[in-house]
Amino acid sequence: MPATMTTWSDLGARLAEARKAARLSQAELAAAVDLDRTAVTKVEAGERKLDSLELARVARVLRRPIDWFVTPSLPAVVSRRRSREAIEESQADVLLDSLARDVQLLVDLNLLQPRQVARPGALEDVASAEAAARELREVLGVTVGPVWDLLSLAERTGLHAFSIDLRDESLDGSYVRLENAGVALVNGGPQTPRRRFTLVHELGHHLFADDYSPEWIVGTVGDGRERLINAFVIHFLMPREAVLPRWQLLDGGRDARLAAIALGAEFGVSWTAVLAQLCNLELIDAMTRERLERERPTKADYLEGGIVLREDLAPPAFAPRFAQAVVRGYKRHKISAPRAIELLRDTITAADLPPEDKVPRESMRAQFTLD
Repeated sequence: MPATMTTWSDLGARLAEARKAARLSQAELAAAVDLDRTAVTKVEAGERKLDSLELARVARVLRRPIDWFVTPSLPAVVSRRRSREAIEESQADVLLDSLARDVQLLVDLNLLQPRQVARPGALEDVASAEAAARELREVLGVTVGPVWDLLSLAERTGLHAFSIDLRDESLDGSYVRLENAGVALVNGGPQTPRRRFTLVHELGHHLFADDYSPEWIVGTVGDGRERLINAFVIHFLMPREAVLPRWQLLDGGRDARLAAIALGAEFGVSWTAVLAQLCNLELIDAMTRERLERERPTKADYLEGGIVLREDLAPPAFAPRFAQAVVRGYKRHKISAPRAIELLRDTITAADLPPEDKVPRESMRAQFTLD
């Protein structure tokens, strides 16, 4: 874990950072925590101390865990922030920092064992992106058809992903690398296909050894590397070997629109993505793709075709091994009930937690002897 900060100036700087991210003035923060404005000014300058109760009030108002104020951010998160032109933190910065700390805590407590898989070959062009997607499917033992349960698959590569509704449609996801693992944040607000595409995109950053990825938006052009990662994504979600026989079975040559609707639902990808892949595989031409872009599916189309849209990554959702580690930590007396609930993003209550393991008498005697 990062070293604890040692001076009041360090804490003051952290407080100022959190206050600015919350879009609060010094006066507004002071009023919210029942302090004089001059007191906040002096704290941020390192000229005044905060007692534990004052820090608890500040943490609650600024929506940060108390330990955030006394430990520096993980280096990869700092690098990620500095890579952007924007100076102020985004909501994703705050969450990604918090999630990275949560994962690192479980690793440090030996509750979560990092996992890694052999990385696919380098991304050099679209052909190599398709080859990398095929290689990853083989490594993970995924069948040739549609792939779901992406959170579990990602975790098998050492990527711990979280789907959280950011209430901001302009942001899709972000990623940060820890020493032995990766952490991805997916905006759970958009619909299932967009969430799935985002998660596999962040998986691409993880597999191809990016230390961080800036916030990105599905559908934007981006740089060449982003486009190659997007190619990796669509070939992972809709592999050629699965699409071609399904296209024939669905009689796509006769009615491309109905076949595309069925394929999009089966493989869990958006209308734009399925048309792009069909064009990539030369099953439709550019003119047909352009026409179909204007003929997006309606609810009636799915009803008429008897197609049920499958939900995936509905927020809040998190990697299953991460959740197991939290519960295991609580049972073993390594994590308190409030902290376990916090780590699981309030998806459970104290009543939902299982009974704690009984502490062996030998351990109690040893503890008293050491004391």
